[in-house]
Amino acid sequence: MKKCVILLVLIFMTGVFGWTKVYTLNECFEAVMHNNYSLSIINDEIGKRVLERRDAASLYYPVIGAIGSIQYKSEVPALDLSSLGMMGGTAELGTNFIYDLNLNINQIIFDGFSRKYALLLSENRLNQEIQKKILKEDVLNQTILQLAYSYIMSTLNIETLTTSIKRLGFNLNQVKLFFDQGFTSELDLLDIQSKLKELEQEKLNLESRRRKILLQISEITGISDLDELTIQEEYMELLNPDYLQGIEGKLAVNGELVLFDFIQRNIELKRKTNESSFYPSVSGTGGVHYGLPGTNFTGTDWQLYFTAGLTVQFSLWEGGRRASLLSRDDLSLSQNMKSRDSYMRTIYFDTVRKLDELVSLKNQRKEALDIYNLKKKKYELIEKLWKAGQKSTMDILGSEQELTEADIKEKRLRIQYLSLYQQILFNINESMWKK
Repeated sequence: MKKCVILLVLIFMTGVFGWTKVYTLNECFEAVMHNNYSLSIINDEIGKRVLERRDAASLYYPVIGAIGSIQYKSEVPALDLSSLGMMGGTAELGTNFIYDLNLNINQIIFDGFSRKYALLLSENRLNQEIQKKILKEDVLNQTILQLAYSYIMSTLNIETLTTSIKRLGFNLNQVKLFFDQGFTSELDLLDIQSKLKELEQEKLNLESRRRKILLQISEITGISDLDELTIQEEYMELLNPDYLQGIEGKLAVNGELVLFDFIQRNIELKRKTNESSFYPSVSGTGGVHYGLPGTNFTGTDWQLYFTAGLTVQFSLWEGGRRASLLSRDDLSLSQNMKSRDSYMRTIYFDTVRKLDELVSLKNQRKEALDIYNLKKKKYELIEKLWKAGQKSTMDILGSEQELTEADIKEKRLRIQYLSLYQQILFNINESMWKK
């Protein structure tokens, strides 16, 4: 019975503590597309723009309506028959009740091309919302990627500290052995124990930071059981910065800059629509009527008859309103162009600075790797001399600290390089998740 209970407890503990949910970076990219609220809101806006385009297209179709009416007149015109040389009193002209059933159609023939520009404007606004969605997706993916690099940096630093703690653990055992044999003082023992506590504290801090990063990614992606993150090899590859040469010409496809182009197109089409009000509007009308009385006002029978017409409307003067609209459109175009130029200048210098820093990081990392290898050889040499009693405990602790710092610096430079490279790719709209 006791064995069964123990087995059940082990199974329960395995189910609770043994399963770690690991997600890849690509899975996070996919999750954010389905779970992010801001993207859902943009999707609703795209749906509205589709309906607006449908409304604009409907202006090319005729408007068909049906009207039914009934009127009662208490007095009907009467004709004095004696005035016509006829005997009798009077004759009513028409009926007290007037009925009319009307099926009418109205078709715009010409409206100064306002329907054309309204349709183009609705299509451009739809494409603008689609571009906003694409840009938002890229921003979210870029945010996740940069958080993933921070996560990897914390993980690598934790691995470095773990290795350092293991090294110091071996050294601690050696110091205890020396202390028991009377070859070293308690001060050496306290020094190495204190250093171990400092490393363990820093490791706990990094682990806490890594958990916070996972929570940030969970918040963005909607993944509630994210326990561990893995990044595909292509995102960890140290690409050559030479690929980014001639970057000035590549900035034209930056997502934000493309939005400025859509805004400019919107203003231009709106201006064209306003200009169309200077042209006359021509529309044709037609109707089918069935009424009592019909065209014969003195008749008392129902009549079926048709009507048709052509309407020309021309606005001569509106108090300067149309000219004011065009002036506002010109100012909006100028404002948008200046904003675009300002953003272009900002993104250009930002990218150039990042590219310069990237080249520097590449060289720094090469030097940092050489420094790490030298510090490793130094530590190994001091460790041998320390064990032989030719170096002090402070010497081995100092060498170990130098090795740990060199290892962390090399890894930090590597992740900074990866992060910066991806930021530049984002600026030129060539992010790796698009490949």
